[in-house]
Amino acid sequence: MKCYQFFVALLLLAGTRSVNAQTPIPFTLLESGHILIEAAFNGVAGNFIFDTGGGHNLLFDSFARKLGRSETPNFFTAHRATGEALTVPIYYIDSLTIGELVVRNQVYSTFDLNVSGIDGIISLQPFEHTPVTIDFENQIISFEEPKAEEKQHYIDIQIADYAGKALDIFTNVRLNDQVTIQVLLDSGAGNSSFWFNARLMDILKLEKSGFEMTTKTSEFDPEQSNVFYRGAVRSVQTENGYPRKENLNAMFVEGMIYEGKTGIDWLGSRITISIPEKRIYLFDQKNANSR
Repeated sequence: MKCYQFFVALLLLAGTRSVNAQTPIPFTLLESGHILIEAAFNGVAGNFIFDTGGGHNLLFDSFARKLGRSETPNFFTAHRATGEALTVPIYYIDSLTIGELVVRNQVYSTFDLNVSGIDGIISLQPFEHTPVTIDFENQIISFEEPKAEEKQHYIDIQIADYAGKALDIFTNVRLNDQVTIQVLLDSGAGNSSFWFNARLMDILKLEKSGFEMTTKTSEFDPEQSNVFYRGAVRSVQTENGYPRKENLNAMFVEGMIYEGKTGIDWLGSRITISIPEKRIYLFDQKNANSR
């Protein structure tokens, strides 16, 4: 289970600019499907999970202490996908460097967590003005604008901007060829992750007795828990019909604050997330539909 999943729905707005972003950088694709990249906060290097659903940058305390931060009056309250509120401190840095890409005026939060080989998460927040291409097959990330001929196939994304304080990316999908719902796109969920709001089970006429039910208690508040139903779902696909995933194992979650959330691995082996253009470009041409 990924320990940084707690921070879904966080994203603070900060000014960013890209510089010399042409050279791709390698990443390590963990067995769980998480993307591990090297980066430096104010020149201090570490290893971070690239988490499109993680909100803003989160540094574990052992790494954050290396930055020599002082006390801060600033904080942000966000909510986990399960509805639980989290309040975290907000700090500021001059620069975040990933390969040849340098972004300025970044924010981050901290949390007391120790995970071997991981120093925190990097969210989509630094790439608000910069396209990000993720190549799972070759395990590289690049920050160049796709060529015109590479923009034929795409899905639309929605940008949720909460009064300049938080930002998330979503897309619409068809579930079981019956209903259209909006899902959060979350690379931090790992491989083959599909969560849907439990209220959809009645709409889809899914019998709860046919699903494995578990109750999970919050890691932060023992008084709070959520019921999960695990079972088979016939299909999920984007609004234009591609990509499409069939016969998937999904979770239906009571108390979820979204209609759904999914990982990004099912979108293809190479994709570009462009927040400025509100699109994700798809490079797997097989079965793709032009728009």
